[in-house]
Amino acid sequence: MNASRQNPSCRANQRPPALALVVLLLWPGLVTIGGCGGSAADGPSAGSSPPQVDLWPSAQTTGGQTPVREGCDLLAGEGDPNGSFVFALNEEVLPGRAPVPHNRSERIVFAHLYETLVTVDCAGNLQPALAEHWTCTEDSMVWVFTLREEARFWDGSRLTAGEVRLSWARSQDAMRASGCTSPWAWLNAREQTVQVIDARHLAVRLPEPQARFPMLLAHPATAVAARRDGWTWPVGSGSARLRASDPAPRPDLHCRPNPSHPRPPLWKNLVFRVEPGADPRDLVATDMDLTVVRDLRTVSFFGDAPGFQPQPLPWDLLYILVCPPEANPGGAARWVDAVAGLDMTRDVTRVASREWTEIVFPGGGGSDCPQLSGPIADGGSARLDWNLAALDLDNNTLIYPDGDPGAREIAHRLSALSGGPVRTAALSAAAVDFTLQWQMAGAFIVPAPQYYPTGCLQLANLLGRAAWLQEAALGKRDVPHSDSLAAADAVTDRPRSDPLEALQRKGLVHPLGLSRSWLVVRGSMAGLRLAFDGTPLLDRLGRRGGEATP
Repeated sequence: MNASRQNPSCRANQRPPALALVVLLLWPGLVTIGGCGGSAADGPSAGSSPPQVDLWPSAQTTGGQTPVREGCDLLAGEGDPNGSFVFALNEEVLPGRAPVPHNRSERIVFAHLYETLVTVDCAGNLQPALAEHWTCTEDSMVWVFTLREEARFWDGSRLTAGEVRLSWARSQDAMRASGCTSPWAWLNAREQTVQVIDARHLAVRLPEPQARFPMLLAHPATAVAARRDGWTWPVGSGSARLRASDPAPRPDLHCRPNPSHPRPPLWKNLVFRVEPGADPRDLVATDMDLTVVRDLRTVSFFGDAPGFQPQPLPWDLLYILVCPPEANPGGAARWVDAVAGLDMTRDVTRVASREWTEIVFPGGGGSDCPQLSGPIADGGSARLDWNLAALDLDNNTLIYPDGDPGAREIAHRLSALSGGPVRTAALSAAAVDFTLQWQMAGAFIVPAPQYYPTGCLQLANLLGRAAWLQEAALGKRDVPHSDSLAAADAVTDRPRSDPLEALQRKGLVHPLGLSRSWLVVRGSMAGLRLAFDGTPLLDRLGRRGGEATP
C-alpha cells in the first residue's frame, strides 16, 4: 500500500525514473522527487504517531486524549442492494454551476456525480479517488498525482490529466466571477502552477512548502467535469451518472449507477427531489426517503412522524464573533462581556448547539501553518440591492447572515447582553463579507462551516475574508485592545506568534459555539458514509434485511 494512502504527509513511492526526469525538465533546479517531510502541524512522517484529528470532535479534549468525532458511524453496516431512494433537497441545484457547489444541496448532488483527486472521510483520513497515487519533492513544493487507470467520463471518453487541468481552470474562473477565490488562493490552474506530464500524470508546483497539500484537493471546488455538446450537465466520473437528455431538476433528477466507476453504487435508482424553499415537513406524506435539516423544530416533527428517524450528523459549523478594530476604537470590552453571558445550550434553541470555548480550529493554528498569508477576498463594490445606506450601519450594529436561525438567535441574545443600544441587521452572505472587510459595523456573527479538512486551511479561509483580520493575526498591524482583555494573555500557553491567540488577545475574534445538521431517514437503512464536511455519501446505501419502505 502507498504511504500516501496511510498518512496525510507525502512519502516516497515507487514510480518510473522517467517521471522524475520530466518533472525536473518542467521546473529546473528542483530536487529529485522523493519523500515529503513536514512539521507537526502539517502531519507525520511514516513511523510517527497518528495525525491529530482535524475535525470537531464530540468534546474538547486535553491531556493527550485522542478526540473522537461524533456521528461518523451513522447508519453503519451493510444494506440490501438494488434499492430505490428519494433524497429531498430545498435549495437550488443548477447544472450551470456544476461541479462547484454553491449550497448544501448542490454539495450533496455533485458529490455523487463528480470526483475530486482525493477524498477525506468523516474521521479525517485521506483516501485516493481520481488519483490513485501521489508523491512530492523533498521540500513538499512539487506534487505529482497519478490518475486512476482507465478513469472515464459518463460518455465513455477518457479522463486525462489535461481534462483535470482544464476543469480546474474553468472552476477557478467561475468562482472568481462570483466573488469567491477559495480554494484557488493556493492553486492557480491558469498559471504554470499546474503542468500536464502525460495522460495520467499531473504535477502541481506550490509557492511555499505544504506537506499536507493533497488535503486541499478534497475541497468540492476541485472536482473534475467536462462540457460536452448536447449534454445539459457537465459529464463527470462519479459513482452516479446522468444521461445527455437529463434536464435540470423539475423537480426530480434521476441518477443511475455508473458502471465505469471502481465502486458502482449498490442501489438501482436514486432520485434527488429539488424543491427550493420547500418545507421538508410538507413532504412527510410523499415517497421521500432522506433529507437533511438543521432547524430543531423540523427535527422534532420528523421524530414524531411514524416511520421517520432523525439522525444527528457530526458538528460541522463554528459560530464566531468578529469585532473590527476601526469600529471599536476603545476596545471590544462590551462585546467580550456579552459573550461571557451567552449560554449556547440555553440561548440557542432553533438549532443543535454546544459551546466551543477556544478560538481554535481542531488540528490547526500556530505559526507552522504555511497558508495563512494567502490572497484576500476581493473587496469589490456594494451592490444596490443590498441597500446598505438605508441600514445606517455603525459601531452599535451587530450583523449576522440572513437565513441562519442559529446566528439570528445568537445576535439577538448578544444585543440584549451588550448593555448598550445595539441594533441587529440580517444581510446576505455576500453583504456580510463586504461589510466585514470594510469594518462597517461594531460586530459580526460569522458562521465558519467545515469547508476544509485541516485546521490550517480552515483558519486560512477565515483570515482570507478581510485584509485587516489577516494582518492582525500575523502581526502586520498593531491593533490596541482594552485593559479588560489583558488577562487573556495568561489564559493560553501558546507562543505569541500563534495567530489564533493573537486574535483572541486583541479582542478581535471570540468563539461562540458549534452547530450541526440532522439526517432524516425513512425506515431502517445502512451503508451510509460521510465526507469530512458531513455530506452524506449514498453509494453503499441499502435497506436493512429487505425491509420495505414504510
